[in-house]
Amino acid sequence: MDKETVRKQIDRIWELNQWVTELWETLPSDEAIQAVEERRRGAEPDDYSWLSSELQHLMIQAGRDSEAEAVVDEMIARLPDDVRFPISKASLNLYFKKEPEKALAAIELALERARRTRFFHREALGVKARILLQLGRGEALTQALEEIMALEIDPEIPDIGRERDFVDRAPPGMIAEDVLTRYDRFRPRRESDGNRRSTPDEPPEWNSE
Repeated sequence: MDKETVRKQIDRIWELNQWVTELWETLPSDEAIQAVEERRRGAEPDDYSWLSSELQHLMIQAGRDSEAEAVVDEMIARLPDDVRFPISKASLNLYFKKEPEKALAAIELALERARRTRFFHREALGVKARILLQLGRGEALTQALEEIMALEIDPEIPDIGRERDFVDRAPPGMIAEDVLTRYDRFRPRRESDGNRRSTPDEPPEWNSE
């Protein structure tokens, strides 16, 4: 994809985001959601995908979690190579619906796609680590950390920076000591991390490193 096409896509995403933000800030939540739904119906494929993402976020903010999940499920079926919508479903079930087992199933689908496409592979593994932490599965969490450290990230393929909130929140002994030591070298703890740590009940703030 050439730079001009990428620039146009970014401009279009910004335009849609600003429109949705203005709706949310000026209209009652149900009216804002209805407006996005109506625009989404006749949208071109790229706009449809982005508006679907915006729509599910608005529905979550409005407490309409089941409807948000239905939007995500539609997009998962529509886009068989997409990784972000399965990640969104996992996060929705982990943080908002409080169903970590369903979140784990969703993130496994995201990982199946990430291994095939290489897109957002580390991000999906980080979400899996948070789910396993909440479920108290130390052995599986240790394995997820091994997978994160073993990934070879292509700078040309979208993914997230190195994270460690799931390591910092793990109780002593939950993660194998040798893996913990190697992860501390892989992603050292920084002073700023103290303000970024999330609880098991809220999504993390993403690092850019």
